[in-house]
Parts: sequence; structure tokens; C-alpha cells
Amino acid sequence: MKSWRGMAVLCLSVVAPPALAQAQPQQADISKQIINAPTPETFNVYGLSAKPAVVKDKNVQGGRALRVPIATASDQPWSVGLISSINQPVKKGDKLVIVVWARAEKLPEGAGSAKIATIQVGLAKEPYSAVFKGEGEVGSEWKMLHVVGTADRDYAVGDISVSLHLATAKQVLDIGPVLLLDLAR
Repeated sequence: MKSWRGMAVLCLSVVAPPALAQAQPQQADISKQIINAPTPETFNVYGLSAKPAVVKDKNVQGGRALRVPIATASDQPWSVGLISSINQPVKKGDKLVIVVWARAEKLPEGAGSAKIATIQVGLAKEPYSAVFKGEGEVGSEWKMLHVVGTADRDYAVGDISVSLHLATAKQVLDIGPVLLLDLAR
């Protein structure tokens, strides 16, 4: 199941309410609910001295991931982050689902998991406040994380983005596809 449509069906079956998940496969094209640039090659990573590499991995949806080495923990976990741009407008009341495939290629010393401090949809410019957010933990195996929220108002293309805050420890994270699904589509 490497296609975006198949991935969207899998995501919806895991994160959507049962009645909605059952209704989704009958839609003509579920991939129309993906409203961001989901592939690792499209992510903007900030806070690193060098651009992270895209690596091949047959064990993650899509077969590729962005390897993000975090040199040190910070009391400001947003000092290293990843952004996925949103390429569709969002309407007030739209139910949104962020889906992230992630794993720790190198865990923090002595830890059994690596933490992603924030997984959010937020403003793409100052004050960068969150529309909604969550967090996640991953181990050395691929894990699908998800965060669900509702748009508090209308947003034009470029107003908001998906972001992850990663500077929680000295660790190396592999970030696979990041999808933002708009269930109102």
C-alpha cells in the first residue's frame, strides 16, 4: 500500500470515527483530502547546520524519509523544526487530521523512545500560534502518529502550515510522509 490514495484510506480508517471511516472508501478519490505537500523531499527543515538527507526505506509508506539529526536537547524544542506547506484553503469548522510517519534512527542515550514535542497546524508567520496541536513519541520502528483538530476560522493558502518541533534530545529522527487531511472535502 504505497500509493497516496491507499495511505489516505489507511489513515482515515485509523483516525476517523467508525461511521466516517466506513463512508470514506466510497468516495471517488480520497487523495483529494490531502491538502499539503506530504513527501519528505518537500519539507522545509530549519535549525540545522546542514540540509538533512532523504533516505530510502522500504518499511515506510512511500519508501522515503527525511533523516533529521538533532545535535542537542533544547528547552526550546522549536529550535529545530520541520514544516510542510499547505496548498489548499481551509474553511472554519473543517475537521483536520495530521498524520506523521516517524521513527528514531538513533534514540537519545539511555532512552527507549524519542519525543516529538509538537505536531501542529499553526500560523505560517508571526506569532506562529497553533490552530491545534499534539505531541508524539517514537521508537526505532516506524510509527504512525496522528493529531486531530478543527479549523477555528477560514485560512487562505499560505496562512497556515504543518510543523513539528524536534529539539527534545540528541537524537536522529526519520520523518516519512506527513499528511494533512481535510475531512470536509
